[in-house]
Amino acid sequence: MKRNLFSVIALLATSTLVGINTPANATSSSYQKSCNHISVYGNVLSASCSRSNGSFNKTSIELRGIENINGTFQVTDPGKASNYQFSCQHIRIRGNYLKAACKKRDGTLKWTSTVLQGIENIEGDLKYTSSP
Repeated sequence: MKRNLFSVIALLATSTLVGINTPANATSSSYQKSCNHISVYGNVLSASCSRSNGSFNKTSIELRGIENINGTFQVTDPGKASNYQFSCQHIRIRGNYLKAACKKRDGTLKWTSTVLQGIENIEGDLKYTSSP
């Protein structure tokens, strides 16, 4: 009985982590392995990324498809620019996670995060290599 209860608690804890949204078929981004000075301003991710010759290039990419739905990041339409920045604050990048405090319908803020998907360093430039 204790083992089953522990399993249920562990499952609930991992499935309710502050709004983490990772689509089942998404490919996690790997740009952070070869880029530094990574930052986000609004819906633009910026970094200094290495090239094969060892030099670094300042690059940026507009994040796509991420919306704030009642205080939670949701990846909706990868063909559209993200619009979460209009209703979220304290937006930051931590590893491969986009994190922010986003407004819910009632006006209160809720911390949420999502794993950035499909962004790679291609010869010093941030590029989408698969859908976010």
